[in-house]
Amino acid sequence: LLVLDATVGQNAHQQAEIFRDMVGVTGIVMTKLDGTAKGGVLVSLAEKYGIPIHAVGIGESAEDLRPFEARAYARSLVGLDA
Repeated sequence: LLVLDATVGQNAHQQAEIFRDMVGVTGIVMTKLDGTAKGGVLVSLAEKYGIPIHAVGIGESAEDLRPFEARAYARSLVGLDA
């Protein structure tokens, strides 16, 4: 399981590739989606590497981890979450 910080943006690709090659990656958790980072890189990571996204972090504690829901994430990403 690879845990990525949403604020790293496109650098997440390099991290995912290195970890995948060295130890294998079976899934992704993206943290820090509560700030200005929208985590758009999740879409390209899932597509390029075929890695499922398991959860997203929307705060600073373990209770702020939420199961990843693709539909809700896509709506939020394009501003339809209201």
